[in-house]
Amino acid sequence: MDTTAAAANTDLLKIRDLKITFHKQHGEPFQAVKGINLELKAGESMAIVGESGSGKSVTALSLARLLPEPPARIEASTFQLGGKDVLKLSEAELRKIRGKEIAYVFQEPSTSLNPVLTIRTQMAEALQLHRPDVKDLDAEIVKWLYQVGIVEPEKRLRAYPHELSGGMQQRVMIAMALCCQPKLLIADEPTTALDVTIQKQIIDLLAELKASLNMSVILITHNFAIIRGIADKVAVMFRGQIVESGTTEEVLGNPQHPYTKALLECVPRLGVKQARLKAIDYAAVEAAL
Repeated sequence: MDTTAAAANTDLLKIRDLKITFHKQHGEPFQAVKGINLELKAGESMAIVGESGSGKSVTALSLARLLPEPPARIEASTFQLGGKDVLKLSEAELRKIRGKEIAYVFQEPSTSLNPVLTIRTQMAEALQLHRPDVKDLDAEIVKWLYQVGIVEPEKRLRAYPHELSGGMQQRVMIAMALCCQPKLLIADEPTTALDVTIQKQIIDLLAELKASLNMSVILITHNFAIIRGIADKVAVMFRGQIVESGTTEEVLGNPQHPYTKALLECVPRLGVKQARLKAIDYAAVEAAL
């Protein structure tokens, strides 16, 4: 049996009936995620698409138990990452998988990077924690900065975040996530704070790295326009539920749910002039749930 093919067909992430509820000190509990299923194989990529408040970022944070518990309560009939039951892991065990098995890139690199520490110090900390076998930290850091397209990485080692552009900061964040060689990368709106040209560069970079490293990726976004070319499949979220899912080609080419259709109609198209974007018909969306 081809072991490479077998590995590619194994489930890296398998979640059934995920529910995330926030319990308030006063008032009724709020259920942010309402029984969703997610499945991702090794080397596969998924886009989770939806408006702000749809539950996609909360879902992403729950994958490594990064939500404070309480007030959050995470429940699922199955919650496996790399064969481990994440809901049964202790805090010490969770610290071992965060960064090593699953890593995150968030939307605001300027707030994710520590402004008073150099790039080297921040990347070295991650390496020392998750890859203590690395002897030459500088060489390893330079390798990953080069991998994400940073010019003259040797000079960037001693730089502080404010000395880099927004696009460069996001590349550093990606390098910091990847240097620990995670099996799964979560990119949560990684291009929101960047201009359109840099957005494309970052998405193209993630697609290239996914292919070259055989890494699984979950892209969290509100924008259907950026998912083609990076996502193998799509899950569309609305008010805590997945209302449509399938391969990227299926969902983009033949959307079935009115919410998916409405989001796709918000994507600007070359050569098509619109006085204004169509408003989402929430009554139709609710009726289809």
